[in-house]
Amino acid sequence: MRKSTVEPKILIQEKTLSLLLAKDKESYCAYCPELDIVAEMDTLEKTVEDMIEAIKDYANEYLNDYDLYSKSPNRAHHLPYIRAIEACQTDWDLRMLMEIKHGIIHV
Repeated sequence: MRKSTVEPKILIQEKTLSLLLAKDKESYCAYCPELDIVAEMDTLEKTVEDMIEAIKDYANEYLNDYDLYSKSPNRAHHLPYIRAIEACQTDWDLRMLMEIKHGIIHV
Protein backbone atom coordinates (compact mmCIF):
# COMPACT_ATOMS: atom_id res chain seq x y z
CA MET A 1 0.00 0.00 0.00
CA ARG A 2 1.29 3.42 -0.97
CA LYS A 3 1.44 6.16 1.66
CA SER A 4 -0.11 9.49 0.87
CA THR A 5 2.25 12.47 0.95
CA VAL A 6 -0.60 14.86 1.65
CA GLU A 7 -1.14 15.66 5.31
CA PRO A 8 -4.73 15.86 6.50
CA LYS A 9 -5.88 19.31 7.56
CA ILE A 10 -8.72 20.53 9.70
CA LEU A 11 -10.20 23.67 8.21
CA ILE A 12 -11.42 26.23 10.69
CA GLN A 13 -13.79 28.97 9.65
CA GLU A 14 -12.89 32.54 10.47
CA LYS A 15 -14.52 33.11 13.83
CA THR A 16 -16.91 36.02 13.93
CA LEU A 17 -18.73 35.73 17.28
CA SER A 18 -17.16 35.78 20.73
CA LEU A 19 -18.77 33.73 23.47
CA LEU A 20 -17.52 34.69 26.91
CA LEU A 21 -18.31 32.05 29.55
CA ALA A 22 -18.07 32.52 33.29
CA LYS A 23 -18.99 30.37 36.28
CA ASP A 24 -20.82 31.86 39.22
CA LYS A 25 -21.52 30.01 42.48
CA GLU A 26 -24.51 28.08 41.15
CA SER A 27 -24.72 28.89 37.45
CA TYR A 28 -22.89 29.61 34.23
CA CYS A 29 -23.22 32.84 32.29
CA ALA A 30 -22.52 33.39 28.60
CA TYR A 31 -22.18 36.74 26.84
CA CYS A 32 -21.88 37.48 23.13
CA PRO A 33 -20.56 41.06 22.93
CA GLU A 34 -21.01 41.37 19.17
CA LEU A 35 -24.79 40.88 19.49
CA ASP A 36 -25.19 41.96 23.14
CA ILE A 37 -26.90 38.68 24.11
CA VAL A 38 -26.66 37.02 27.53
CA ALA A 39 -27.66 33.53 28.69
CA GLU A 40 -27.50 31.93 32.12
CA MET A 41 -28.21 28.30 33.06
CA ASP A 42 -27.19 25.77 35.71
CA THR A 43 -24.73 23.78 33.55
CA LEU A 44 -22.11 24.81 31.04
CA GLU A 45 -23.62 22.79 28.19
CA LYS A 46 -27.14 24.11 28.85
CA THR A 47 -25.75 27.64 28.86
CA VAL A 48 -24.04 27.19 25.49
CA GLU A 49 -27.16 25.53 24.03
CA ASP A 50 -29.34 28.36 25.37
CA MET A 51 -26.99 30.92 23.83
CA ILE A 52 -27.13 29.14 20.46
CA GLU A 53 -30.94 29.24 20.58
CA ALA A 54 -30.90 32.90 21.64
CA ILE A 55 -28.56 33.81 18.77
CA LYS A 56 -30.72 31.96 16.24
CA ASP A 57 -33.90 33.57 17.63
CA TYR A 58 -32.33 37.03 17.48
CA ALA A 59 -31.14 36.48 13.90
CA ASN A 60 -34.65 35.40 12.86
CA GLU A 61 -36.20 38.37 14.64
CA TYR A 62 -33.70 40.74 12.99
CA LEU A 63 -34.44 39.36 9.52
CA ASN A 64 -38.21 39.32 10.07
CA ASP A 65 -38.16 42.97 11.15
CA TYR A 66 -35.24 43.99 8.94
CA ASP A 67 -36.40 47.58 8.30
CA LEU A 68 -36.50 48.33 12.01
CA TYR A 69 -33.25 46.63 13.04
CA SER A 70 -31.16 47.71 10.05
CA LYS A 71 -31.94 51.37 10.77
CA SER A 72 -31.54 51.17 14.54
CA PRO A 73 -28.33 52.92 15.67
CA ASN A 74 -27.53 50.21 18.23
CA ARG A 75 -28.44 47.21 16.01
CA ALA A 76 -27.59 48.11 12.40
CA HIS A 77 -23.96 47.00 12.82
CA HIS A 78 -25.18 43.47 13.66
CA LEU A 79 -26.08 42.79 10.02
CA PRO A 80 -22.80 41.07 8.98
CA TYR A 81 -23.15 38.72 11.96
CA ILE A 82 -26.82 38.09 11.15
CA ARG A 83 -25.90 37.18 7.57
CA ALA A 84 -23.22 34.77 8.82
CA ILE A 85 -25.72 33.18 11.23
CA GLU A 86 -28.32 32.97 8.46
CA ALA A 87 -25.85 31.01 6.32
CA CYS A 88 -25.47 28.34 9.02
CA GLN A 89 -27.24 25.10 8.13
CA THR A 90 -26.78 23.43 11.53
CA ASP A 91 -25.93 24.26 15.12
CA TRP A 92 -22.45 22.89 14.40
CA ASP A 93 -22.04 25.53 11.68
CA LEU A 94 -23.04 28.18 14.20
CA ARG A 95 -20.60 26.79 16.77
CA MET A 96 -17.84 27.11 14.15
CA LEU A 97 -18.54 30.87 14.03
CA MET A 98 -17.90 31.17 17.75
CA GLU A 99 -14.70 31.73 19.63
CA ILE A 100 -15.30 30.59 23.20
CA LYS A 101 -13.35 32.16 26.05
CA HIS A 102 -13.62 31.16 29.71
CA GLY A 103 -13.34 33.50 32.65
CA ILE A 104 -14.76 34.54 35.98
CA ILE A 105 -17.46 37.04 36.85
CA HIS A 106 -16.06 40.25 38.29
CA VAL A 107 -18.44 42.86 39.65
